[in-house]
Amino acid sequence: MEWLLLLFFMPFVLTMMFFNWLEKKFFSFRDREKLGEGEILLEGKKYFEAQLFFSEKLKYFPKSSKAYFLRGKCQFHLENYYSALFDFEQSISFDNTIGELYVWKGKTLYKLEEFDKAFLEFDKADWYYRSENAVALRWRGMARYCVGQVENAIYDFTRAVELGDEDAAHILRTKFEYIKKK
Repeated sequence: MEWLLLLFFMPFVLTMMFFNWLEKKFFSFRDREKLGEGEILLEGKKYFEAQLFFSEKLKYFPKSSKAYFLRGKCQFHLENYYSALFDFEQSISFDNTIGELYVWKGKTLYKLEEFDKAFLEFDKADWYYRSENAVALRWRGMARYCVGQVENAIYDFTRAVELGDEDAAHILRTKFEYIKKK
């Protein structure tokens, strides 16, 4: 009896799994196809137009992590930090495996002078990059310096310099004057 029941429900379960997989692939393909124009606007520093473009796309693809991420970058450049933070959090809720996303969220929190939270985001980014991204290390060092962890900040800057980051080298040479001005 159990085998008969299993044989009856197994095709249904397999069909549902297949359509779920197909839907994920279709949405990611559609995102790549439809967001290219907005990325060109973003690269051309037309932030307001790009922000409008991504807002329009989010009406049709409300679960697009990439669209939220790119709109967040536009909001950041337009200095709408709270809107950028919202977009980055939405993007993380749909895909939490993008290291660059944590860097941008940390930058936003840093601009809002929430250094403890910014440090945590940069730390997550560093974890995803496996300590091989100089930008994440430099920003984490800046946040660490602002929360009073000077020795650890120096280590992060030194590691970033080893990876080729000239900005971190400048910060170390000027004895943190760059950070104090911000």
